[in-house]
Amino acid sequence: MKKLLLILSTTLFCTAINAQIVTSRSVSTVSTPKESKTTWMFRVGVGSNTFSGSDYKDVGSKFGYNLGFDFNKTIKSKGAYWGMGFALGSRGYKYSESAGGYKVEETYTAHNIQWAPFNFGWKIAVTDDIKIDPHVGIYLGCDYAGKATDKVSYKGDSESEDIKLGDIEDYNRLDVGMNIGVGVWYKRFNLDLMYQKGFLATDFDLEGGASNFMVRLGVAF
Repeated sequence: MKKLLLILSTTLFCTAINAQIVTSRSVSTVSTPKESKTTWMFRVGVGSNTFSGSDYKDVGSKFGYNLGFDFNKTIKSKGAYWGMGFALGSRGYKYSESAGGYKVEETYTAHNIQWAPFNFGWKIAVTDDIKIDPHVGIYLGCDYAGKATDKVSYKGDSESEDIKLGDIEDYNRLDVGMNIGVGVWYKRFNLDLMYQKGFLATDFDLEGGASNFMVRLGVAF
């Protein structure tokens, strides 16, 4: 009888210990959060806008901006991702020429909506918190507002005229181009350098396109 009680006690004890181990493992498994495969981010950028190409050889740079909302989704390879985004941005240039005491200045500024349907990048881990992020993608843009300003100066006197984009003959509002950049991530904060090259000019009869450089600060959430 004593032997039977000892066997039953040992069996119950082992069963209780095993149940405790299983429960502990289950709690541990449930409480460990999985890393999100989708990252949403907001970026604010400032920099320079100009145009490059055979018909824009003598133009200079002017202030530019880019406000973007993007998402990235990781793919099978560790660190690689694809994504898309929307942005409000700008394109433009400055031009000036002097001759015979006259100075002619032209400033062109356009504000646009940009859609980046595909971006590809690779986050390279330096430490657990720091990652290098080279990336490349394409964008489609459409100018929704802006103007061209012509100014003529002579011996201290000057006259200027503003022309809205809608009043410019044969004006092309559309743009297609590439985004190329590299960024640094610290946890969920991002510093990004981006070059934007447009392939369409302000007039279909001209050769050239936007050439923008941006420094962007972002946060992921």
